[in-house]
Amino acid sequence: MKNAVPVSAQTLEMDNDSEQPTIAVQSSPHFWIEVVAGALLIAAFFVGIDFWKEWFSSTDRIICSVCVGLGLMVALFRSNWQGELSRVRVAFAMILFVAAAATLATSFSLGRLKLSGIACGLILAAWCSLRVRGESLQHALSLGLVFAIPTAIDACAARGAFDWLESVSISVTSGLADAAEQSHVREGDRLLFGLGVADQFSCLGEWDSVVSFFGIAVFCVLSFRRNLLAGAITLVMSAVVWIAVRGSAWVAIAWLGNVNQVWYDWSPGLVILLFAIGAILLISIDQFFSTLLEPIPFEFINTDFPLFAFLWNWICGLPKLTVSVPQREDFSQDEIDD
Repeated sequence: MKNAVPVSAQTLEMDNDSEQPTIAVQSSPHFWIEVVAGALLIAAFFVGIDFWKEWFSSTDRIICSVCVGLGLMVALFRSNWQGELSRVRVAFAMILFVAAAATLATSFSLGRLKLSGIACGLILAAWCSLRVRGESLQHALSLGLVFAIPTAIDACAARGAFDWLESVSISVTSGLADAAEQSHVREGDRLLFGLGVADQFSCLGEWDSVVSFFGIAVFCVLSFRRNLLAGAITLVMSAVVWIAVRGSAWVAIAWLGNVNQVWYDWSPGLVILLFAIGAILLISIDQFFSTLLEPIPFEFINTDFPLFAFLWNWICGLPKLTVSVPQREDFSQDEIDD
């Protein structure tokens, strides 16, 4: 081992608040946390009750909510609850509680009921920052974002994002039909095949809608604790998988219709089957990219040129700002020989 060069790793902790002053009263359970959070959640429920009733009025939104709720429970179960209640955490939670109260006041005064979801997210983030003490504050914020999902989906629908996605789905289906040599004509928001019409391209309201797939993607991100890059890819791929599954299903129906001279209707059983296929594909894609975006192990880092590995590991670890920098130990040749 005369040619071996010992190295060590120096970890830079830039998002850890463990060295901040802590509240030394450990015997107190701090019931005020649940009192404040519970009171604000009750207020948010009554302010936005009409919005929540509308949100839970369709099948795909219920599926999305169930998936997000399960992911949130798994994420809380896998979190590290052991830690000190630092003053930084208390101050951070107080800011979030005040922001939640201000958001509720704005929602009530202006009649913008969607803001109640954002207020619920701020309340959850504040509660997690005080109770889930073994995790970073970014973890608490990421969990709180789940309550902003209904508001974000409604905002996308109001701005025509789903109409654009439906148009893309029709175009992709038309391209797949051309590749499969299936004669068809596009007419507005539907495709005319020889034996029937492909007209089910809605992003909302069905079992296999893009909202349902988005809920599965959020479940993967929360339960498997994906980092920023892997999580963003999974969320984007939920729309891609929905388009691919919907287009492939219509092309398959057109092909089977030409073979058997019978047009197959878009049935509820087919919708559930496509939902199951899409869920399997989306989970598999999430696993693939999470494996691909794994940090480079320290033993494989070239200590002479560590910049690429340093940047790769930093990107893969976002939003957590914890990096390991390889450092060469300074030993004499005699010490190495020994």
